[in-house]
Amino acid sequence: MDCLKEMQQHLQFFCPMCSKSICDMSKVWEKLDEEVALTPMPESYQNKRIWILCNDCNATSEVPFHIVAQKCLNCNSYNTRQTRGCHTTDTCR
Repeated sequence: MDCLKEMQQHLQFFCPMCSKSICDMSKVWEKLDEEVALTPMPESYQNKRIWILCNDCNATSEVPFHIVAQKCLNCNSYNTRQTRGCHTTDTCR
């Protein structure tokens, strides 16, 4: 487990092979919840939705786009990546 300790010393909290979180990130997710809530999106982005894959639980979800981060609807992780483009009531920008 030397590699795990080394990763934590270098502030790497995700597995380099599978991208899953390697420790409890719930406090970080709470901070991101606050940051998202405090960062209003411009009107042109308020209806934009994207598809994400959660690296922690492998769920896919269509979620509102946010410049700070996208939250998994299944496990509440922010360890996500965009998999498909946007969906809006207008055309994508």
